[in-house]
Amino acid sequence: MTDQKPERTWKARRPVGRGLAGGELQLTKTHLVFEPKGLAARVDGLRFAVATKHVAAAGTAPGRGGRFARRVERLCLTLSDGSQWEFVVDDLPDAVAAIQGRLAANG
Repeated sequence: MTDQKPERTWKARRPVGRGLAGGELQLTKTHLVFEPKGLAARVDGLRFAVATKHVAAAGTAPGRGGRFARRVERLCLTLSDGSQWEFVVDDLPDAVAAIQGRLAANG
């Protein structure tokens, strides 16, 4: 199915418990998908997928961290049900612009 072929991909990490699961954030024609890679895929296996029609907003959020953790700005997705999902993305400005562009085009 061509709708599910990734049009854009970014190296990303998803907060899981007290750590980050590494993987890849993919933007397809109809969905946003986080696909865990490496150890995260074998241990956590926490895949995330949402149809872009259910994403209300995309922006940035300040990073949270404990005493010694780096505070890295994150991609924040707000879904139509009000829930928020955060990802640490290597090329954050590009990811936010691409996702916001897709939301505007679908809007």
